Amino acid sequence: MSLGGISDPAVMFNCGASPAVASNGGYTSSNSELAVVTVSSKIPEFWTEMPRIWFAQFETVMAPQKQGDDAKYSMVVSKLGKDAIRQISDILIAPPSTDKYSTLKSRLLSVYEESEERQFQKLIGEMELGDQKPSQLLRRMRELAKNTNVPDKTLLNLWTSRLPTHVRAVLTVSQDQNLDNLAGIADKIMENNRGEICAISNDQSPIMLELLSQVSKLSLEVAALRAQVSDSNSNNFNNRNRSRSRSKSRTRITPDNPKWLCKYHLRFRNRARNCEKPCNWKKPSEN
Repeated sequence: MSLGGISDPAVMFNCGASPAVASNGGYTSSNSELAVVTVSSKIPEFWTEMPRIWFAQFETVMAPQKQGDDAKYSMVVSKLGKDAIRQISDILIAPPSTDKYSTLKSRLLSVYEESEERQFQKLIGEMELGDQKPSQLLRRMRELAKNTNVPDKTLLNLWTSRLPTHVRAVLTVSQDQNLDNLAGIADKIMENNRGEICAISNDQSPIMLELLSQVSKLSLEVAALRAQVSDSNSNNFNNRNRSRSRSKSRTRITPDNPKWLCKYHLRFRNRARNCEKPCNWKKPSEN
């Protein structure tokens, strides 16, 4: 039987079973079909998250049956879900004349399998330097990478990305790119930095204490001067505003002031068309 060009694996598989000889000299397929069902039941649905492991299991189960290319191809297709079928639709529609199984396997691996480098990156994603020496971090990363084919160059990049910036800068320009030697250099840089930090934190000499005291006093004096300048500027500004306000008030409010102007001349000057008494406005020719 076939469906869309795919042979039914339950019909195709002989599976090594010895067919029973019928009394009329023919053969019965009951034993063969039973063996096919048994083999198929041992093979789970395709694992998209672990395709290579699935194929390893598939080939282990199929090996004793000594089946041909078409039979293995059909069995794999029968174990695929909707998404996987979509990924191989072109192969299903126009399968190659030879090497169907290997073509199908290569496509599924290329679609669903992450590279070993990517798998390793995920594995060490949470790994940080912390309080370790750089060489200790490298040792842990190597332990995780021992079962992969991650090249040293990739391991170097992943390791240095977790080191402080100043350490990375030194390692980048180093002529020696041997991982073990670089780890030794990184350890020395980190150790020297820790020593300098400890020396600074423990330096409590009288001179240092006096300098710190002087700096503290100067900071307080500068802060006080800034406060005084700010208060002075604020007072001057307020005084000027009050003086200006009083001047304007006297000019505009007191009618007996010789500079008193009515509202028209105060606003429009010589363009005023009206005037209200009292008003001491004089034309420009009269000034």
